[in-house]
Amino acid sequence: MKSLILLVTFSALVTYSACAQNVYIGCPAQVDTRPNAGFLNKQAVDLVIVDSRTIPPGAKIECQGNDVKQVLVNFLRSEYPSCKITLLPDTLSESNANGIKITIGITAYQASLSKSEWTGSVNYQVSITDNRKKPAKKVAETISNDTQRPGIIGYGAAKKCLFTSFDKSNQDLLAFIEGSLKD
Repeated sequence: MKSLILLVTFSALVTYSACAQNVYIGCPAQVDTRPNAGFLNKQAVDLVIVDSRTIPPGAKIECQGNDVKQVLVNFLRSEYPSCKITLLPDTLSESNANGIKITIGITAYQASLSKSEWTGSVNYQVSITDNRKKPAKKVAETISNDTQRPGIIGYGAAKKCLFTSFDKSNQDLLAFIEGSLKD
């Protein structure tokens, strides 16, 4: 009888914890890159990253917005080692007069639990201004990836689907950048 009471109490606590913290934000692991050494060779690229996410109260947060930004900056610098990427404050709105400006707005980076299933969502609003030729070329794209996994106990499934969405979004980001800035 005593073990039944303990089991019911444990189950209630696990269920409560899963319901109470149904949003997970974890730090992305170091992202694997395949450097594209010739792309944008010696070009100046101004990079602005804006974190415009709304984080609900009660979310399990293992990673702050600056950590996500830094992983993204490191990823782009590793991917494009030949260009000169300068990270600018997100309050700067002017374009690089003779070069390239890439603005990435992070609109989602989280895993959410709903109906016993985690959904990892990573969304970017990306705009690129290329002032190398006149007239300047301006393009924009919404990049969005969601990955789902079943599971409510623990955050293992949440981490996997969040990081899978992050990887997919980063690959889509590279494809957009390279497609937009081909010479």
